[in-house]
Amino acid sequence: MKHTIYILLLAIAVGFTQCCKEKPNTSTDVPGLPPATETGANTLGFLLNGEPWVPAGNNGTANLSIDFDPGIDNGVMGISGYRISGSQDIEYFGFGIIDSVNLKNTPYTISLSRTSIFRFRFYQEVNCYLLSIENETESSGLITISKLDRINRLVAGSFNVILYKMGCDSIKITNGRFDMKF
Repeated sequence: MKHTIYILLLAIAVGFTQCCKEKPNTSTDVPGLPPATETGANTLGFLLNGEPWVPAGNNGTANLSIDFDPGIDNGVMGISGYRISGSQDIEYFGFGIIDSVNLKNTPYTISLSRTSIFRFRFYQEVNCYLLSIENETESSGLITISKLDRINRLVAGSFNVILYKMGCDSIKITNGRFDMKF
């Protein structure tokens, strides 16, 4: 009887310790960025050299926009935006897939290079213009289109990019995510 009670108490103690263990964080949430969703939330964000970057401010035009045209070059898309900082400096970014969006099934990933169908640009008014297809710009990265719903007209995905040009600050973009209606 003593052994049965001892075993029962041990089992209860082990059970309590198991339920209290922290589960690993598998969330894609990053402080300062919108959640990584696939609902057409019209959001975009990334870490720019480790700091959160989201479109902000207004210069008379929308600070986040998308162009999607299935009728050009087997389907093309582009997303662009800007952020106005407290000092009124403006940072612009843009990326796009210039061919074959209609021919791909999601999810799919495209590598960034000078000759890739994935293009990326970043411009800081006080600094430099970096364009992934220019010979002077070193670039690498990936974009993953995780959802493309032509009926509900939404596209979502993630990206990571590094751009460097002599005389400019390096641009390291991580944890990029977008969820847009077109």
